[in-house]
Amino acid sequence: MSRLRFRQVRCFLEVAQRGSFMAAAEVLGLTQPAVSRSIRELEATLDVSLFDRSQRGAILTAHGRKLFDAAEAAMALLTEGLQATQDMGYSRELLRVGALPNVCGLTLPKIVEDFQTLYPRSTVRVISGANSDLLARLRQGGLDVVIGRLADSNAMHGLSFQHLYDESIVFAVGADHPFAQGGATPDLGALLREPMLAPIPGTIIRQELERFLFRSGFVAPDFALESIDAGFVNKTIRASAHVVVTVEALVADARAAGHVVILPIHDPALKGPVGLTTLPGSPEGPALRMLMGMLRERLSRAPLHTNIDMEEANKE
Repeated sequence: MSRLRFRQVRCFLEVAQRGSFMAAAEVLGLTQPAVSRSIRELEATLDVSLFDRSQRGAILTAHGRKLFDAAEAAMALLTEGLQATQDMGYSRELLRVGALPNVCGLTLPKIVEDFQTLYPRSTVRVISGANSDLLARLRQGGLDVVIGRLADSNAMHGLSFQHLYDESIVFAVGADHPFAQGGATPDLGALLREPMLAPIPGTIIRQELERFLFRSGFVAPDFALESIDAGFVNKTIRASAHVVVTVEALVADARAAGHVVILPIHDPALKGPVGLTTLPGSPEGPALRMLMGMLRERLSRAPLHTNIDMEEANKE
């Protein structure tokens, strides 16, 4: 492999496609002896004959046909990669990304910043909101991709979803809340008697919360506050006596800083998949392909949420 040369492969492909050393030389801007020499070098390196040379022209041998299929595919991939590299700094695309509030505030800014060093002329339009609203925009062509929770089968009909990570719904309070003090072990019934901030109706996490409460033998109360806005949730949890029901990632930083305590309420129904939703068949330029690749790679490994030690929580 180390003795192969790009020039030899190009000459081989042109001769094979045109069936003539003379025709290949004209296309490549070389002399016929130069093309013949490159083919002889390639044959010597591989120790096989690639062409049957006759008055009818250059006909591929069995070895030549095997090499041609692989070399043609490799050249196509190489050409595509070289073209994408050349286009990176000059592509002008408007990329429209719908994302959950916690993704917008925690992980997406750094991904977009790194993307724009590669595609500085492209514009990334980030729209935050409820998953149902974002999926509706996606169907109408107003978004290129939605970073969100997996919706039910009816809402996902005709869409493509790629799972990236799982996200937990948690019950959390500020560090000064009575339920956050040592020895406090509130059950779900006690939590529901407190003023509570919950996700807004129609969101997937609100639906999952209500299903969890129903399975646990409770009816969803009239919540005192409803919001999925990251700033509002974090300020409320630290400045009031509310119990906040939200996704774990939204309060992960505040928890790490000691401002928020996540209560030991756990159930598989409170965890759901998050990923990329797209509309199959939508146009996809080089900048969008790059951004999608970065989203897949970064979000699938990013510490978007703090891991709760389930065994220790159950012991408490």
